[in-house]
Amino acid sequence: MIGGVNVFHGCYQYIRSTWLFLLHMDDILPQSLKYLNSTPKKQAIGCSSIILNGPKDRILAHTEDALTATLNHYYFVVAHIINDTPQGKYNVKEERFMSLCYAGHLPGYTMSYNHHGLVFSINTLSAEVLKSGKTPRHFITRALLGTENFEQALKVLKDEGVGAGDGCSINLTYLNDSSETCYNIEMAPTLGTEKESRLDIKKIALSDFNCHANKYERIKIEQANQIMLDSSISRMKTFMAYNPPKTKKDVITMLGDTSGGTHCVFRENLCMDEEVKTIAVGVFDLNEKTFALYSDNPRHHEPHVTLPLILK
Repeated sequence: MIGGVNVFHGCYQYIRSTWLFLLHMDDILPQSLKYLNSTPKKQAIGCSSIILNGPKDRILAHTEDALTATLNHYYFVVAHIINDTPQGKYNVKEERFMSLCYAGHLPGYTMSYNHHGLVFSINTLSAEVLKSGKTPRHFITRALLGTENFEQALKVLKDEGVGAGDGCSINLTYLNDSSETCYNIEMAPTLGTEKESRLDIKKIALSDFNCHANKYERIKIEQANQIMLDSSISRMKTFMAYNPPKTKKDVITMLGDTSGGTHCVFRENLCMDEEVKTIAVGVFDLNEKTFALYSDNPRHHEPHVTLPLILK
């Protein structure tokens, strides 16, 4: 098995079905088998995240782009898990979190928060060379949901002793961090015989902002999925055409942009013949401690729901 038997046993805390385990190898398996199968696998081509760490507004916002078939087939997982004894690699006894999920998938791979004040979103990244016997990214981001601070988050992302088998970008902050620093972390598969993920950590200090799509911007690595790369370049070009955002409204305007042709930021042609759509937009207000969820263009519609972030 591509992921390795030991990796499956290491993920047993979260998934006890081989079939569901394989579902979470959505990049590892197709990328490893692409030269054996001439029929391309239909895959989503990404999502976009913006962090605004302003003096007034502090926002972490995210578009979720997915195959049209998933439209209206996603849900929130709100969980409070208490174990009698410490569980898993990181000895977690209690977890309480909320995460937007697709059916059959672990929480933690879209936009999420936990009761320790962790707020994060994920951008899929696709490396050309992936590693066997390593941890699929979905399990690493699931483990993030149990972390209490930035140091614990880095430990989870490094995954010492194994390392990531595929990659992603993590946009995160902790509401209980007195420095009010936000981060974008690019995670890439391990190199050679190394046994921990490659990480590039970018700090977004107060009065700064950051945008990220589905392309490695800082780690030098051969990348796969040309359509996703083309889309990412187009979306980042759109973002860079704006003045730096200063307010929540500025961020929402950027995420609702429909210019750029096929590879626009907010994808919606009002028909079901489009292979990929923006199925949701989430806006975390880090000052108000709320999460707003949109399924329509946030430029022109109010959120379906605004939820409080319940902290410990």
